[in-house]
Amino acid sequence: MADKTYVCVAPVEVKEVFDNKYKATLPKLIREALVKAVDRSSKLTTKPPADKNAQGFYAAGVLWLRRTTKGVEAEIDVVLADWPKKNMFGSKNSKAPVAVPNPDKIDQKVDEVVEAVVEHIQENVVKGLEGRAK
Repeated sequence: MADKTYVCVAPVEVKEVFDNKYKATLPKLIREALVKAVDRSSKLTTKPPADKNAQGFYAAGVLWLRRTTKGVEAEIDVVLADWPKKNMFGSKNSKAPVAVPNPDKIDQKVDEVVEAVVEHIQENVVKGLEGRAK
């Protein structure tokens, strides 16, 4: 079996959140989900290679979490680049809204919408990177 291609998953940057309590927890959750998805791949790994000159990929995410007139909307963009030069070759995006009829349940709805966009972005990032892996 050929060696897996290394993927450096950068910390997720928060561009916008409507409540700062999500600023500390969501980036870590999203990054961990991306790392798990990459490590489940038969072609990719987040384990750094022994050869420091080895080529690989870089994935960097950005999160927006907004209140809307009907609820909450989450959006994640992930930039895909070559490693270590970080020459961008693509990006993946996922965006989803969820209605929040009861404001007391907003945390539950934030969890739902973030889970939906994370699931979608994981699949698209891995597919995009696997398509370029040797």
